[in-house]
This record gives sequence, structure tokens and C-alpha cells, in this order.
Amino acid sequence: MPTSKKQNLNLPNSPQSEFGNNQVTRPPIVVIMGHIDHGKTKLLDTIRKTNVVAKESGGITQHIGAYEIIHNPSTGSGQAKKITFIDTPGHEAFDKMRSRGAAVADVAILVVAADEGIKPQTLEALKHIQDAQIPYIVAINKIDKPEANVDRVKTQLAEKEVLLEGWGGNIPFQPLSAVTGQGIPELLELILLVAEMEELKADPSTQGEGVVIESHMDSQRGVVATLLIENGALKSSDYVVIGSIYGKIKSLEDFQGKSIKKASFSSPVLVLGLPSVAPLGEKFITLENKKKAEKIAEENITRQIASQKSRLQEQEESKTEKAILNIILRADVAGSEEALNKMISNLNFEKVSAKILKTGVGDIDESDIKFAKASGAIICGFKTKIPSAIQMQAENSKIKIISADIIYNLIDTLKEEMKKLLKPEIERTLIGKLNVLQVFKQLANGDQIIGGKVTSGIAKKGAVTDVIKDGQKIGKGRLTRLQQEKAEASEVSQGKECGILFTPLEPKDTRIQSGFTLEFYEEKPLPVELK
Repeated sequence: MPTSKKQNLNLPNSPQSEFGNNQVTRPPIVVIMGHIDHGKTKLLDTIRKTNVVAKESGGITQHIGAYEIIHNPSTGSGQAKKITFIDTPGHEAFDKMRSRGAAVADVAILVVAADEGIKPQTLEALKHIQDAQIPYIVAINKIDKPEANVDRVKTQLAEKEVLLEGWGGNIPFQPLSAVTGQGIPELLELILLVAEMEELKADPSTQGEGVVIESHMDSQRGVVATLLIENGALKSSDYVVIGSIYGKIKSLEDFQGKSIKKASFSSPVLVLGLPSVAPLGEKFITLENKKKAEKIAEENITRQIASQKSRLQEQEESKTEKAILNIILRADVAGSEEALNKMISNLNFEKVSAKILKTGVGDIDESDIKFAKASGAIICGFKTKIPSAIQMQAENSKIKIISADIIYNLIDTLKEEMKKLLKPEIERTLIGKLNVLQVFKQLANGDQIIGGKVTSGIAKKGAVTDVIKDGQKIGKGRLTRLQQEKAEASEVSQGKECGILFTPLEPKDTRIQSGFTLEFYEEKPLPVELK
């Protein structure tokens, strides 16, 4: 059996720092992973004796769902035991969601179709499982099909150094058919065996702790969050703290939508009452006291801002010539957030790049304004609302908010913001030269009154002026005023003498002497391009 991580939770900001003496064995949380159309949801469907597949768009799972079953073991005490399953998407577009699923599970089921063998997403799912350091079982599905070849799957896995029991390794496996149900009881026995070896423990007497696995805004019910309890118990009167947000539970439902008053560890529950959509994969804690919940949420905001400032300081100390556009991203749903996250991360050009400091699902809130103010970031909202109070805070804090309903419009707007960070290239055109004949006066502000003769082109009022000594540029300034025969002039042509007022720019103490040459330029900024 592969080594695994033990899931004794000690969450940040938890009111419990250590477990007491009330630990009991808890049910395993199992994640089902694998390539698209290899039968993951059908397997879960058969286990639960429900019809989840029919409810999915196109028969493809497009979210993480969590479900409980009760299994009666055929061996041992025969006592019924609970198992919680997490169903994750298999399509390559849902890579991050699979990663979240593996991160909260105790045991993984890697589903491989016996008729197709391992696929790219099979290996990707395997990597998530191995990165999470959890034990796993290989379920070789679709053995009812005529073209099924279990030995070929075993060989393919061995080639990837996944050695099954009986094939030189210790990874348990189970051939099965999600259609006929063959091998499924044996798979459940394996799950309980692996869980028993893991010695999973939790404390039923402590406040609930766990992770957010789904969250969205429902037009009728408000914010809906699916939480997976990993330790303790959660009650309908509790306050839930998730990062920088908190709220009192208004309604508590089990995975079947049945209203309940209390739920315990390893259970998925649906919670109503949060003020905004919770970040997926974020840890949560529950408390009975509102003031404590509010205090912890505020502490989380302060800690996050301090952490962000530290990262920005490190970025400042190690930065190159490349400019950075810092971004706080808010989206309507997790799918949009992940798509935008990927697209914005690809905005990496030679002299400027985009950096996402914080992402979230749901409307822009006060914590986003605080983050933006601390980090100098702009806030991007995709299909999200900006409450009037938040808009006012942003304006008072001079925080820029960009809103869009079309992804590519948002990306185009961000590119324009990135251009603003770049110094435009300047096109310089030499329009004339002047030989300095005499320096009449040095003014207190550093300006100099000079007399000279235009030797080529023209001297033009307002022209950028380079100071040349012995053929080398020693300074730069501007021709502030121009006179010819004691009369103000806008320009003086070649061969004419004139008086000029020179204002030094770089360096400020540039001093002109007789015999120097002044070169006059017109400068025009070129359009900034991202390349």
C-alpha cells in the first residue's frame, strides 16, 4: 500500500489548537478521478443507485459534487459504514477542480476504461493523486465490453511505474463494470480496507472545520455554498468563517437537499447565509459567537494584506526592467475565474506582464478594495456587480475597477492598462544647431540666458535641446524663450543670431559656456505596442 499523508487538521485561525481526547474513527472521503468518458460518474451513479449522469450537460460532469453512501461490509463485524464520495470532472479543462478534489480526499479511485486504457487525463489525474500523497485504488471499468483488455491496462500502468498488486507492486485494483454493477461491492470493500489502514480520526465534540467544494449565487436563494466537513460538527445556528468573509447559517441541508439541524465530519452540506460567494478550495471554520467570527475574518484580511505587501516588497527588490500590472480578479462563476486566470497569466510581454494577486467568485467586496489599496492593483470584475458602497470606497481610494461581460473585451482593456505602464519610445528629429557665442546671465532657478548663431536648420521655441561640448553630449534641456533683435520669436532660421532662455533638465545643474553647440530636436512619442 502506498504511503499517504495523515489528515489531522489544524486549520489557521481555528478556535481549537489541538484535538482533545474525543477522537473517533471517521468515514473516508473518496475522490473519483480519471479520463473523460471512462465511467467515473456512471460508477458513482451505480453505487448510489441514482441518476446523476442524466442531470449533467451532455453527460459530462461540470462541477464537483459530494455524496454519501452507507455500505454493509461482507466481512468483519458487518456493521454498516458510511463513505463520502467526491465526483470530479475528467475533461482537461477542469484541471484545477480535479486538483481541489484530490487535496481534500483521504482515498482516491483512479478509473481507467478497460477498452481504451490510459489516456493523457488519466496520467494528469494520477499526478494530482500522487501530489496529494493519498492512497489510491485503480478501478478498471467497462469490463463488460467485448473489447475490454484488463491485462493491457495493467501493462500500460506498469510502463508508467504504477505497479498493481500481483504485478510487482502494492497498488490495489478492482476490475468492474459500472453498467452491470460487477465488481462494485469488492471496490467498496477495498475502500473501507484502505480507510481502516489510514486510521482516520476526528473529534465530534469540536466546532466544524473543512473546505469549500462548491459555491455560487442563486437568484432565488442567494449565496449557496457546499462545504465538506473534515472535523467536528456544524450546526444550523453556527457562524461560518471562510477567509475574509463570515456569515450565520440560515439554512443547512444534506447532500440530498433535506433540511437538517446538524452535520458531522466527512459529510457534505449545503449552506445558505454567506454574504458573498466563497472561494473554492478555501478552508472554513465555524463558531457560535458572531464577534469571534467577525474578529477572525478581520484578522484574515489583515494577514492577507500583510502577506501581499511582503510579496510585493520581494517583487520590488528583485524586479527587472519589466513593469507589472497587479490585478485582483472577480468572476461570476468558478469556470470563468479559471479561464480568465489562465488568459491573464499569458499576458507576458517583453517589457510588461500581468500578475494576479487575488481571485474570487462573486461580487467585488470591501476586502478587494483593501487589497487593491495595499498593493496598487486594479480590480477586474467579470459579470459581477459593484455595490454602490463599494464603488464609493473605490473612488475615494482612487482604485480603478474594470467591468466586462465578454472575456476578450476584458483582456483588451487590460492590455491598454499595461500599455500605460510603459514609457513610450520617442522619435527625435534634429531641426537645427546653434553655436554659443556668449552666456549673458545665470538665473537663480538654474536657467541661463544665452546668445548664439544658428548654424543649421532652425532654432524653435519649446524645442528639446542637447548641450554638446567637444562633440559629446553633456546635458539636456529646453529652449524656453527665443528672441531675435530683442523681439520675441517662435523660430529663428539658419545664419541668424538670437538670444535664448535655456532651462536645464538632465542634469539640473547643466552649465553652458561659449563655444558649446546646442542641438534642437522635435520629439514625438510613438504608439506603445505590446511585443
